[in-house]
Order: sequence, then structure tokens, then C-alpha cells
Amino acid sequence: MSDQTDGNGAVETAYRHVRHAIITGELQPGEELREARLAERIGVSRTPVREALSRLNNEGLVLLERYRRGRVASFDGADVAEVFRLRAKLEGHGARRAARRISAEDIAQLETIEDQMEAAFSEMGWHRHLAEFDRLNNEFHALIARAADSPRLERILAASLELPASIFNTYSEPVQDRTRRTHRQHREIIDALRARNPDWAEAAMAGHLFSIVHLPDSGD
Repeated sequence: MSDQTDGNGAVETAYRHVRHAIITGELQPGEELREARLAERIGVSRTPVREALSRLNNEGLVLLERYRRGRVASFDGADVAEVFRLRAKLEGHGARRAARRISAEDIAQLETIEDQMEAAFSEMGWHRHLAEFDRLNNEFHALIARAADSPRLERILAASLELPASIFNTYSEPVQDRTRRTHRQHREIIDALRARNPDWAEAAMAGHLFSIVHLPDSGD
């Protein structure tokens, strides 16, 4: 039993390490993922790394080529548009559910998270606060997903709808402008949840996500 637990723990460690490196842009799109090098870097054997890469392949963040050789997946404009359309619809639905279910304590926690995000932006500047911003932003959205009381929705959002930070490198709007807008939108989402207004919460969350990147017209 302990060997299995240790094995599962090693897979989870490898999965989280590689996934974080992809999402933050430490591992770039198209970069080869060598099992031996990753295993040494993470401190596990190659088998957990292989299982982690298979899991990330299922999530669309890794491409496994012939002979199980892995590369970080690349995303074009259509991929980005699809992910944000899906997130807007799913997280909008989650915010709608949360408006009827979220506790006062959770609303207070959302305010604390947003306060911390704004403080980091003010104290560190837009170019140095991004790692902290990403961490707190994920907490903000995850808390609302939990408050929706839909484990299925939580799993979908956690497993398959994140994108590498590198997709924003070609985004024409300055990062500081997008960040300031995010703060305003987070405050509106909190207001909608506090008001227990499902329509407002859904619209605020969907609008927030649609505004993050320029979505090319796909004709649908």
C-alpha cells in the first residue's frame, strides 16, 4: 500500500511541476520534454514523469509524438478563442450558481484576495507582480467554482481550460491596462455575488473572461 501511495505521490509531484512550468511559460510551446532530464530536475524516477506527461497530453498541454516523445503544445489564435469562450460560458454558469450558494465568509475571502492582488500591483509594479497575480487570480476563480457546488464543473475547469502564459506575449493591449481592468471586473463580480443576483453574476464573469484576450471571429 505504501509503495502505491508513494508512486501516486511521485506522479502527482511530477504532474504539478511540469504543468506549472508550462502554464507559467518556463517551458515554452514546442519545447521537447525529455523524461530523464525532467526526472532529474523534479527528483523522481522516469516512470512518474511518463505518467504525468500522459495526463498532460489528455489535457491538451503536452503532445506525445512517436515513441512517446513529448513536446509542449502550441496554441494558435483559434485555440485561445475556443478556450476563453468555453471558460466564459462555464465560469459564467458557475458564478450564476454561486450567487445563490456562496457564503458571507467566501465573499469576504474574495475581497481579501482582490485586496492582495491590488496591493501587489501597486507595490511591485505591473512587470514584477505577475507571478503573485496569477496565483491569487487562480484562487479567486477557484473559490467561485467551489461555491457553485458543482464538483463536475470544478474538475473541468481545473483539468482542461488553462493556457500557457506565453499566449499573452502577442496580445496587443498593455499588460498593465488589462490588469487594471481585471481588478475592476473582479470587484463587480464580488458585488454581484453579494447582491445574490444570478443574472448579474453570470454576465459579469462572462464579460470578464471575454475581455481578457482579443478573440478572432470564428464565424460561430
